[in-house]
Amino acid sequence: METLDALLPGLTPLTVLLVVGVCFVAAALGGMSGVGSGMIITLFITPIIGPKAVVPVISVLMLINNASRAWFYREYIQPKRIALIAGTAVPASALGALLYVRMESDLIQGILGAILIASVPLRRWSAGRMMEPSKPMVIAVSGAFGFLSSIIVGAGMLVLPILMGFGLTGPALLATDGAIAVIVNLAKIIFFGSLEALTPSLFVIAFIMGLCTIPGTWVAAWIVKRTDIRIHTLFIEVLIVVGGASFIYGSLTA
Repeated sequence: METLDALLPGLTPLTVLLVVGVCFVAAALGGMSGVGSGMIITLFITPIIGPKAVVPVISVLMLINNASRAWFYREYIQPKRIALIAGTAVPASALGALLYVRMESDLIQGILGAILIASVPLRRWSAGRMMEPSKPMVIAVSGAFGFLSSIIVGAGMLVLPILMGFGLTGPALLATDGAIAVIVNLAKIIFFGSLEALTPSLFVIAFIMGLCTIPGTWVAAWIVKRTDIRIHTLFIEVLIVVGGASFIYGSLTA
């Protein structure tokens, strides 16, 4: 606890326990659909670490979260799909990181809120749709995903319709999406670190939080391999809309 307090002054034992619990639950819920983990955690940690630090911290956390997801579904990974999408997304994420470090905290908080709310109808629109992904379309969407992933949380949902268009479903979809996220988040960590937006103390905190998501991801993988559960979807959507609205309110009243 003393170590954590040195990294982020003001942390209480209750806050630490809540962070651990939120990371576990978010990973378990998001691990069953491929979306939601980062958004739920963002809602909780933004008031603690501030909006400016959110995307760099989430990049570290989701690197670990997605690495565990890719590992648990490793036999379903599609390497060719990963190379095509990540190869375009990584350089685009560098441009996004350059823009992010120049943005004001209040603006970032407002954008986070708007994107979180917009993600609900976007997810509903994209759910079940299978695009016919031509190579130009894949490159365009991958570039947009990489750029936006360095600015907002939840940009990964742009990739899901493309992967579904390739015919990936279930564990194959979750595994390939997770592997793509690992590569892109690793690049973002390097970019944010070089731009001094990810300090050593924030990295350590994010790494610890990421470790807390691994058990939740394991629980999700165990459930997905045995059932077809979508019960958590409405809960996630309500939480995201309410939290997003609170972000916008905080941005406007700052």
